Amino acid sequence: MESVVNWFYPLIQAILNGLLTGALYALIGMGMALIFGVMRIVNFTHGAFLMLGMYVSYVFFLKTGINPYLGFMVSGAILFVIGYAVYMGLLRRIPGQVDFMVILVTLGLALIITDGVQLVFGADYHQINLPLVARNFRLGTQIFVNAPWLLSFVIALVLAVALYLVVTHTMFGRAARAIAQNPYPSPLMGINVNRVQAISFGIGAAAAGVAGALLLPVFYLYPGVGSQFELKSFVMVVLGGMGSIQGAAIAGLVLGVVESLTSLYWGNEWALAVDFVIFILVLSLKPSGIFGSQRA
Repeated sequence: MESVVNWFYPLIQAILNGLLTGALYALIGMGMALIFGVMRIVNFTHGAFLMLGMYVSYVFFLKTGINPYLGFMVSGAILFVIGYAVYMGLLRRIPGQVDFMVILVTLGLALIITDGVQLVFGADYHQINLPLVARNFRLGTQIFVNAPWLLSFVIALVLAVALYLVVTHTMFGRAARAIAQNPYPSPLMGINVNRVQAISFGIGAAAAGVAGALLLPVFYLYPGVGSQFELKSFVMVVLGGMGSIQGAAIAGLVLGVVESLTSLYWGNEWALAVDFVIFILVLSLKPSGIFGSQRA
């Protein structure tokens, strides 16, 4: 009986932790899936946008004392403006949005953002101290839920549902899905393609910024922090079905649980390797994604 208990409770704890982490992954992945679904842009600035969201929340916390769980929308709003400006100022000007040129531009922009932040804030690690971080809720005798992760889970879940409803039940969402299906006849239907794509890119950047703000209390902050989440974003987009925000959300939860179980049984150092393995296997065996090929 004791051996069963020793096996069962750590498993449940790992799955629960994975779901809490996976909700933030889902929000990050949905932002990238929206950008890819509407514009077919492989956005290598997504991790840099997340990092910017963390720094915006960090500065906002230092200046006002308002913690990220109340001020996360500030990061989202600022990153939306930045994303909108990036599309209108750079990506819109690429003829035909050639994939190779887009990759080069977004990679270069990510490097500029990362190096610029390092020049301003330095390469040192930063962290904010919130009393909430040390608080845990007990479920039964051996299962614990960390309060910050639970709060992040609720906020991310609400925002993910809101994003899904915007894409599926609004005029903007219908226009975005029409462009995703075929951008060429869309102007004939009265759709302002550049404006819809700019808003979509802004929303994707805002999702990354909000996720960054919610990660700030539980992660160390440094200029390169976004790179590890950029890989996860690509894994979620591929796993969930290229361009499907619903699939990306489910993939985020799955990825969170898989990483948590990997850390439990193999160690934290294997979690990133598992991400790579999943990415390669899905691309090789089912490029349309495990959860289908429905587009945003």
